[in-house]
Amino acid sequence: MSDELFNNQELNPEEPKPENPAADSAAKATDYRAGFKSVSFKLGLMVIVIFCARGIGEILTSLLVPVLSDMDVTLSYILRSLISIFFLNVVPIVLTLLIFKLPPKTVGKQSYQKPKYFGRALGMFPALYSLGIMTNIITILVSRLFKDVDMNESFNTVNDFAAPNLICGIILFFQMAILAPIVEEFWFRGIVLESMRPYGNGVAIFISGLLFGLTHANFAQFFYATVLGICLGYIAVNTKSIITTTVLHAMFNSIAATLLLLLTDESVGKFLTYSTSGREAEITPAVGIYIGVLIFMTLLIIVGFFMAIAKIIKIKKYRVPKVQEELSPAKRWGIFLTSVTVIIGLILAADSFTLNFLPRTVYKWIASMFGING
Repeated sequence: MSDELFNNQELNPEEPKPENPAADSAAKATDYRAGFKSVSFKLGLMVIVIFCARGIGEILTSLLVPVLSDMDVTLSYILRSLISIFFLNVVPIVLTLLIFKLPPKTVGKQSYQKPKYFGRALGMFPALYSLGIMTNIITILVSRLFKDVDMNESFNTVNDFAAPNLICGIILFFQMAILAPIVEEFWFRGIVLESMRPYGNGVAIFISGLLFGLTHANFAQFFYATVLGICLGYIAVNTKSIITTTVLHAMFNSIAATLLLLLTDESVGKFLTYSTSGREAEITPAVGIYIGVLIFMTLLIIVGFFMAIAKIIKIKKYRVPKVQEELSPAKRWGIFLTSVTVIIGLILAADSFTLNFLPRTVYKWIASMFGING
């Protein structure tokens, strides 16, 4: 076996060729087309559900602002977090399972197998992390070209709130470093990716990555989340398990979560404020850890950058093992992007990325009806 990260030839052995390919070709093409149309329709429906649930959560949180603002800071944060988890995770995942008619046990049994090449896959973390961060930096630089158009603004009152104290920081850390990796990997690499794999590994990896990026619902996070989703999909296919991707996802999120947790310490905030103004600040243990994490991040990005280049050079020779040949990649993408539910889902995503017109309009209508001042 090659000592490269993955030996793809082992993972997807070619299916035995039918005795009469010419006779079966038309029938198979029809079956694949119908099946792919059905899966595309369901995935589009899932996207609609995601953005509708997100919008309801945003509207509810906005309506509750007067009540939440009068509460204890920690209690208010906990309630906001629960609303976020319920509308961004619980509702969409449950409805996705119903749309695909998949019992959770079935998905779990299929996805949580003992992973292959686990150690080597984890060894790719620096490259994965560097790709994500570099994509994020490029996105920020490109966004500056549109500084007169606030494309990063979002009506996302559900999830975009900083942790005001240590307890809230711990809650945020749990959400980012533990809950999100478990839930999102089960969802996108467990349900979405596997539902598409019968119609091609390549299209499954890229569509699952694209949808993963879309569900972050803002321009700033879309690109790096899509790149991360594609990489995780590639790893999930090759390790035959989402255990690997869950661990990698948790490692990725835990770095940012650690920084956010440290920011709840007053001394870290003072250090950052004083540093930008050229004043000297006290180096407390929390500040020391914060600086250490930043140094670790920098080294990780540099090392990962060269690892990623080396992997990309090798991957040029990589061909995703074909699962079927009845539909070309262009036809599969054409079917997917012209599905009526996918089109509606993309429209809702575009609205969420920019003006958030629909949630804002519904919120204003409800607020005016009940005399609520947000």
